[in-house]
Amino acid sequence: MSNLEFLFEGEVVDTKVERRSQTIAVSIGDQEMVLLPAGDNLYSAQIDGRKVSIAAVRHKDKYYLDIDSVLLELTEPSAEMTSSGTGEEGEWDKIFAPMPGKVVKVLVEMGQEVQEKTPMVIVEAMKMENQVNARAKGKVIAINFQAGDQVDTESPIIELELEASE
Repeated sequence: MSNLEFLFEGEVVDTKVERRSQTIAVSIGDQEMVLLPAGDNLYSAQIDGRKVSIAAVRHKDKYYLDIDSVLLELTEPSAEMTSSGTGEEGEWDKIFAPMPGKVVKVLVEMGQEVQEKTPMVIVEAMKMENQVNARAKGKVIAINFQAGDQVDTESPIIELELEASE
């Protein structure tokens, strides 16, 4: 069994993951869910009595979960993140696809000032559209992909010049 901590919406969440013969048991607090593998990075599970599909992708220190079209971003907490609430600059100034897919629409323009949570781009992956938002305030300095381009999780779609914190 692995004990993991994730940073989700600013709070540290303790998680236990146990591989069983054909399944994976995930415990978050007192809730347990059993995942059944359904393909590469794809799982199915029962949540509140209904069957859901789950896609899981890891990119650097982030885990992206797509649970029936609800996209969650989980981060392994570091000392800097838990104490100050922000990561290193390099973690916040680039916008990546949550999973490999196709850019549907770029929602910002070069030079545009954006706020935290400003919608930046829509990426289609696994027949679902995922809106990716800015994680910090800044100015768009590079748009590396356009609508119709295929993207992976390693290349930034958009880059920001972060606003200096006061």
